[in-house]
Amino acid sequence: MIASRFAEKDTSRARFRLLQVPGAGTDKIMFDALPPSAWVCNAFEHEVPIAEYIFAAMLDHVVGFGAMTRSIGENGWAGAYFSRPPHGELAGTTVGLIGLGHIGAALAVRAKAFGMTVLAVTARRRDGAPNVDWIATVDRLGELLAHSDFVVIACPLSDATRGMLGKAEFAQMKPQALLINVGRAEIAVEADLFETLSQGAIAGAVLDTWYRYPTSSADKVSPATFPFETLPNVRMTPHSAAWTDGVWQRRCAVFADNIRRLESGQPLRNVVREGGSGRPEARSA
Repeated sequence: MIASRFAEKDTSRARFRLLQVPGAGTDKIMFDALPPSAWVCNAFEHEVPIAEYIFAAMLDHVVGFGAMTRSIGENGWAGAYFSRPPHGELAGTTVGLIGLGHIGAALAVRAKAFGMTVLAVTARRRDGAPNVDWIATVDRLGELLAHSDFVVIACPLSDATRGMLGKAEFAQMKPQALLINVGRAEIAVEADLFETLSQGAIAGAVLDTWYRYPTSSADKVSPATFPFETLPNVRMTPHSAAWTDGVWQRRCAVFADNIRRLESGQPLRNVVREGGSGRPEARSA
């Protein structure tokens, strides 16, 4: 079975050996409702497009390419030339990663190529990581926030990460810092985030994940309780950072490979939960 959601109401259909989640997040899966013998695996393959999305956001923030391209039309050639403001550079800035999984690792290697300093906090202690200058556990999140020009939320949603960033944490960020959320919206407390942005306490935010989602194209649900779309320092995108031509081709290849592995008794890829007796050996890929 391939599904990103599974709840108690689905138990009548719960006769399968493998639940293959089509993305990385499993926060919409009610594990207790699954057959005890069913394996649960997720899929990645989204780290490259999301890392590129994050870089597009950071580059736009420091370079202002869109505003530059509009300036001649708005001010004329002479006006645009003589009034052009200096823009920033990514080189020499610091990016702080909340989470260092597939996305964080892909972002870190690109950040070092741009001459950036990379900081990261993780759930479990790690002695080091490739392309990361400083790494610590989440109890030192405040240090990361205080030193980062860009703060990237790239961790999964869980009981431990829900509401991780609230009023106190936003107050620890640099006033000129940009927040980028490609993880899950609920990791940031909605009311506190809106208040921080509306007061201009940080430079802005790029938000790709949301607190509410439509059930169909006709659903008029808002992405959040608060009107983030009214804030000039917020860039909103419709959970599309990973929505590329290549990501689904790669993910479908993972799905097919896991089905073959299940049938032949080989180790499965990206195991989130092991199944019952006689199961293949778990393996991450």
